[in-house]
Amino acid sequence: MPVNTQVINQRQLSWLVGSLLTGGGLLSIQHDQVRIAHMDTWFVYLLPTVYILFIAYVFTQLSMRLPGKHLFEINFILFGRWFGMLANVVVLIHLWFILLRDLRMFGKFIGTILLPNTPEEMIVLLLVVLLMFYGRTSAEVVSRVNDLFFPVFFTLTLMLPFLLSNEMSFRLLQPILTTSPEQLGYAGLLSVGWYGDIIIAGAFLHMIWNSRQIHSALRHGSLMATALLSLFLFMEVAVLGPNIPGNLIYPNYSLVQHIQITDFLDRMDLLILSIWFPIIVGKMIFIYLAFLIGIASLIRQRDYTLINSPVSLFLLLTTILAFKSTPEVFSFGNYSSPVFVLSYQPALLAAMLLLMRRFPKRSPERHAEQSSGRNQGHDRDGASKGGNRHPGKRFGSRLGAISGRAWLRAGNMLLALGFVFVGAGLIFSRNYALIGKLAGFGYAFVLALLLFVTHMEMRKAKDLAARSSPNSAQSS
Repeated sequence: MPVNTQVINQRQLSWLVGSLLTGGGLLSIQHDQVRIAHMDTWFVYLLPTVYILFIAYVFTQLSMRLPGKHLFEINFILFGRWFGMLANVVVLIHLWFILLRDLRMFGKFIGTILLPNTPEEMIVLLLVVLLMFYGRTSAEVVSRVNDLFFPVFFTLTLMLPFLLSNEMSFRLLQPILTTSPEQLGYAGLLSVGWYGDIIIAGAFLHMIWNSRQIHSALRHGSLMATALLSLFLFMEVAVLGPNIPGNLIYPNYSLVQHIQITDFLDRMDLLILSIWFPIIVGKMIFIYLAFLIGIASLIRQRDYTLINSPVSLFLLLTTILAFKSTPEVFSFGNYSSPVFVLSYQPALLAAMLLLMRRFPKRSPERHAEQSSGRNQGHDRDGASKGGNRHPGKRFGSRLGAISGRAWLRAGNMLLALGFVFVGAGLIFSRNYALIGKLAGFGYAFVLALLLFVTHMEMRKAKDLAARSSPNSAQSS
């Protein structure tokens, strides 16, 4: 495939995935998680992270065997005309439900926090107009907008422990990992419902030509979201306690309201909301573009701008008429999402894994990795003879010598180590409180290392793609 068909790069895809998964956790799900798992609620995202990595593996295999195709086109190729159309309709119904859920939840959030006197229908109308505007563009525009705000959002979230250091009490977190495994499992299943939104990324597989970049971007973006959402839950319990967040509609907003930097900067929540708003809206635009791509695929077209206006009007009417009260919206979003995800996604992904074996792998990464290994060997020989001629050319000579597969295996081992920490804490912390503390510290350390390892994996994939692009361009 020619390189010029790439529309978004792997960094933009990883940040879009981070916004996609984090934006949903900011609105409603976390108060139910705290209500179920109490002080151990910040461990609940470990289970859905494994599900995300499985989806990333399936998407990578699909892009290697059917390059240049997105999920909806792949369904037609794998399942045939009629069964492929049925699979696409099921995915489109799920995307429609996601848009209904997010539009009403975000409309209620704005109406409760910022515009209490504005009718909710007008707020939803403005949001749909915004979707209609971006529906005339592509994912490239959304990714560029996301590039402006997601780094600020990521940095601001990491600063929360420092901004709320005078409000935290680690005694509220103790005893650590004394919640029953069943409760943690139930809270994890709720999270799987929101993490199942990652199926949307399949609509943009054709925009990145290198399958290894897709894999590393999805892994890094999902682990960024897991780290940020776990940090939010950790701070909610450490500041508000294990019971109060479960009785709040928006515990994240109540958390940032406690930020007070002297008497002059006592309304930091307004600044933080100005960062949250584009993250959540960008998530909805990303979903809406996937929805348009899916509908256009039913008529075997990629130009979805012609159906932008009627689809947005249909979405407006159904969003306003779908729910009668606020509890219906939250119940639908928090408790119906796992049902939708688990009812079709595992079966669909398993069927794809079986049917894709008919198609050979057409990927240039293997040749690039072999040539990369040979070049690294020559570099090491040259360094031993005459010193390192290119210090820090890529991302460090020693780190650059580590292969992408080694970073991948290290990430998988760290994820397994996270399960070991949580399992050991659940087994022994009831009798030995110190083991629970060590397990919690080890889990936090594993999340930090996972961010680093997946980042290096993504940079290694970029390096291999740069090596393989001339070969792929010549072969095409």
